[in-house]
Amino acid sequence: MTHSAPLPITDPRAILLLMEMRLRIPELLSEKETNAYRVARDSGGRISYSTIYRLKKARGRLEAYTNDVLDALCDVLGVEPGDLWERDKKTRR
Repeated sequence: MTHSAPLPITDPRAILLLMEMRLRIPELLSEKETNAYRVARDSGGRISYSTIYRLKKARGRLEAYTNDVLDALCDVLGVEPGDLWERDKKTRR
């Protein structure tokens, strides 16, 4: 069984994959009855208020996410990585 190497983020195919996914930040904040300020505070500095605010305002549609931010979101919101993501309905065919 052969495995293909991960796509570098500069590869257009990788960027397309990111464009088809979004973080469920607004929904998770609502489900957890919290807000951007609390997430930033509870992250202990791992997520800045401006970062979580931008994610909320953009409805999770940003071009780049760091693993550190994703890890901190999972910790603070008490979710697994798969709970953060959903396919972006706007890009579905």
